Amino acid sequence: MAKPTQSDPLIQAFQATSRAVMITDGEGRIVTVNKAFTELTAWTAAEAIGQSPNILSSGHQDVDFYESMWSALQGEGHWQGELCNRRKDGEVYPEHLTIDAIRGGDGETTHYVAVFSCIEEQKRRETHLARLAFYDAVTGLPNRGLCEDRLERAIALARRRAGNMAVHMIDLNGFKAINDSFGPECGDLILKAASERLRACLRDSDTIARWGGDEFTIVQPSVDGASGVREVGLRMLAALRRPFVMAGDEIKLNGSIGAALFPGDGDSVEEIVSCADRAMHSVKGDGKGGFALHGDGEVRSTTRRRAV
Repeated sequence: MAKPTQSDPLIQAFQATSRAVMITDGEGRIVTVNKAFTELTAWTAAEAIGQSPNILSSGHQDVDFYESMWSALQGEGHWQGELCNRRKDGEVYPEHLTIDAIRGGDGETTHYVAVFSCIEEQKRRETHLARLAFYDAVTGLPNRGLCEDRLERAIALARRRAGNMAVHMIDLNGFKAINDSFGPECGDLILKAASERLRACLRDSDTIARWGGDEFTIVQPSVDGASGVREVGLRMLAALRRPFVMAGDEIKLNGSIGAALFPGDGDSVEEIVSCADRAMHSVKGDGKGGFALHGDGEVRSTTRRRAV
């Protein structure tokens, strides 16, 4: 049989396909690659042939990943999935990979055919959609849905550890008047600035979310007790009371903060948020701002503390 040449239609089709193709022998040594392989990985055919596919390894996948892959290839003769590989210059990229085992008449694997493509753009779109779904467009903070999910996780963690966690509900007093007077663009800047000040009062493990409108929620997955919660609440109040400077104008507002503790104030997302919200509204009633920690007991009471 004549050896295929570059003018052979099959070779032309192999080289023209838009997806990268790499063929190895049964021992896993590269025997041929197509043009798309070189364009994607920067390895030329001359450099790749005779090498192991490990020249593409990024180190991002662990041993279990590859054991699962080879188990599928040996058992089913096919594997597909996503992984990270590395170009010749060391740049890591995500790819979708399909591998098929080619078996001879005796059932032994003679070759492996790997077909893959870069999915960086797809991953960027997925990340963008995830941000739209779970993050607030104005502040970049988690939105209410994501906050509720993190609150659920924080409660579950505190329950397993037999510890405490806390929720703060924060309302910006006077924000509507500022938004009406200076316009929504200024209002958005105030929300961003306020969220940054609140974030600076918290630990990395805490979550700050935009609950909606001019309300923020803080989830503290681990707290020592009421005194620590009050300390954080008063620190946030002091941060909000510092004037905001927008286009040379000093803008003043304050916050009303209500907090509740798990497990004393509730055993579910709904209960603990409701307690924190009631405490916040008890402060908001006089419009001057302050902090309230929801109390324990059958008849729940509110403790008022002023920021200094």
